[in-house]
Amino acid sequence: MIKAILSVAVVFVLSACATEPKEEILMEPQYNYLVDNMVVIEQSSRHVIYEYRDVRIDEVAPVAAVYCLNKGNRQATLYDITLRPDNRRRATFICE
Repeated sequence: MIKAILSVAVVFVLSACATEPKEEILMEPQYNYLVDNMVVIEQSSRHVIYEYRDVRIDEVAPVAAVYCLNKGNRQATLYDITLRPDNRRRATFICE
């Protein structure tokens, strides 16, 4: 009886050690390539305009969100996207 209790206790302790929570690795987005493919055309406390190529708008939007957040804790709202003759796009974000 005592051996059974000890063996159950040992298994319980070992399983608790085996299922120790692993450290969560947070993946940060890699936005370094935006530096080569994105330019700020105009900025103010109420809006920002980015010109970009080979980048999707859903990759530009988080950058605009951080910009507007730093300009008075505002939210960025996409106002307009314009295609330029050289196939670059200009996106205007309003800080509301």
